[in-house]
Amino acid sequence: MWCLILRGVSIEVGGHINDRLWQGYWDFNFVLSNLLLAILFGAAAGNVARGVPVDAQGNFSMAFFTDFSVRGYVGLLDWYTVSIAILAVVMLAAHGATYLTLKTEGPVHDRCEKWAKYLWIAVVPLLLIILVESRIVRPDLPGRAWTNPFWWLGLIVIIASTITLISGLTSRRELRAFIGSNFVIFGLLATGAAAIFPVMLHSTLAPENSLTAYAVAAGPMSLRLASFWWPVGFALAVFYFVFISRRYAGKVSVQRDTQGFY
Repeated sequence: MWCLILRGVSIEVGGHINDRLWQGYWDFNFVLSNLLLAILFGAAAGNVARGVPVDAQGNFSMAFFTDFSVRGYVGLLDWYTVSIAILAVVMLAAHGATYLTLKTEGPVHDRCEKWAKYLWIAVVPLLLIILVESRIVRPDLPGRAWTNPFWWLGLIVIIASTITLISGLTSRRELRAFIGSNFVIFGLLATGAAAIFPVMLHSTLAPENSLTAYAVAAGPMSLRLASFWWPVGFALAVFYFVFISRRYAGKVSVQRDTQGFY
């Protein structure tokens, strides 16, 4: 929460004073808050994949870290969750560089184009390491994934989007690369969700304590209300996305947009 607040504050107040020291300080806070968000979101995904110490009553509590073990009374951070946090940082940095290549020109464009290729190359060994670690931490995941058709659908999305991404980067087709980048992340999230389903929180204490989607689902009335409001909320989100995309379409011009970030 503090990272989200600091991120918004940095954007808002950074340009209030025309002083490079002031602006540089808030630029640093903006970068730091985004970096911490990527680390925290990655660690949170790692906790969902690894599991948490859920007891027989469905309760759990966790320290920030314990002995870095992935069994028993685990903490928020261990070697597995830290690995996924590192992958999240590198992948989101690669995605951001791909987007900046699409939206900028001049030296910033050239620098981001180079870094996008380096970072996406770095994602490959990191992802392979995570796959091996996941097999060690959760031996049950492969069998559950292979029997879920949505996992295979997500795998197809990953393969197609990876080809699109590589094609876009090598041919300098920036929009194609950005579309591929989006769907690579989407495909990885989809395959991960399909692999752990229906277990929403795996128990590191005893598998029988795990919380499944069916056991912790809301009541029928709540689900009916959600089925009504969810399409409305989704439509509003799509409308906002289309509006923002059209409003800020095109590249940021060095000659035209002299106000820079602020």
